[in-house]
Amino acid sequence: MSHLINFPALILVSCALVVSVGAAEDPKFSKAKFTGAPSCSSTSCHGGGTGRNEAIIYEKRDRHAVAYGILGKGTSIRISETLGIVGDPAKAAQCNVCHAPMQAVPLDHLVQKADRGVGCEACHGPAEPWIRFHTRPDVNYQQMVAAGMRDLNDLYGRANTCIACHLNVDDAILKAGHPELFFELDGQTIAQPPHYRDERLSLGPRSWLTGQAAALREISWKLAAKREDRLVGRWKALVWLLRKTEPGKGGLPEGENFAAMQAAADKLAHTAAKATWTKDEIVKLLRGYVSIGGDFRDPKGVAPELRRRAEVLVPAIHRLWRALKKEGGFDPATFDSALGVANLLAGEQDDFEPAKFATALEQLEVAFERTVK
Repeated sequence: MSHLINFPALILVSCALVVSVGAAEDPKFSKAKFTGAPSCSSTSCHGGGTGRNEAIIYEKRDRHAVAYGILGKGTSIRISETLGIVGDPAKAAQCNVCHAPMQAVPLDHLVQKADRGVGCEACHGPAEPWIRFHTRPDVNYQQMVAAGMRDLNDLYGRANTCIACHLNVDDAILKAGHPELFFELDGQTIAQPPHYRDERLSLGPRSWLTGQAAALREISWKLAAKREDRLVGRWKALVWLLRKTEPGKGGLPEGENFAAMQAAADKLAHTAAKATWTKDEIVKLLRGYVSIGGDFRDPKGVAPELRRRAEVLVPAIHRLWRALKKEGGFDPATFDSALGVANLLAGEQDDFEPAKFATALEQLEVAFERTVK
């Protein structure tokens, strides 16, 4: 059994596109150089005290910092042996494209030796064009982006930066024993943990919906190229979940036209990234999600498909509930307890029982109505 919200941490942020294309994916920055994590972590920059401790948080608490190190241990060794990789898996392109993306950067694009793991520039882009001035008080964020820093304040861009390595794994690697990956932008960002403060209104629901739409787009893209039963189940679950949101109701096409769904999901991700949520909107969608226990009692439902629905439903409830709890004004203990039960049941794999999960959802609905009045 695996718990649903404890997403696998083996594959971490960034992707080949992050290092193969220049900052902000703009051709004019295609020759920009990577300066390396040490250029960011001095005590006078991001390795200082409160307010300048981003590098410290990254080094001590962020899984990205150890992404490279796990390649030579335990499960990684077994996966590499199954794949027929000779020698150190940390030097194999199949592995380091996500675990150590800087290893793939040509030497003439590096100011110093490549970072191990997933360093600052894997997400923020090559720093040479902007590193010398980006901390000046007279320089604003838009100027930094114009100079080549990747715009991660844009949730659509943030999702695109993260998703390739947090969702897409080649079938051969999966068959060799790599854990299946799930992408949920809000929850995984919080678990990272963030090395920054972002207090924008309704950021949690926006991040969640943007990320789930991006996930649907990516899975649709893969299915448009080749139909795979494993992915079809996940695809159907995401379509089911997103059609229950206001922007997803009329924005997602019917049937299994994967190419059309790819385009529609991308549009939904764009829309979600710019939307704001009110408390009433969060309550409305959350109430809708906790009241669909009947979907899991449908006699026509097939357990594996229903399990896939549970996989995406419980994180959705978590993210919306977290945003609502920030508003305060009620005791969340009863709902938290009921949600924990649903989470455990959703995490079941071969042993998933739709009827038990339906009961847990019904209890969650009762707890919700008692808690949020």
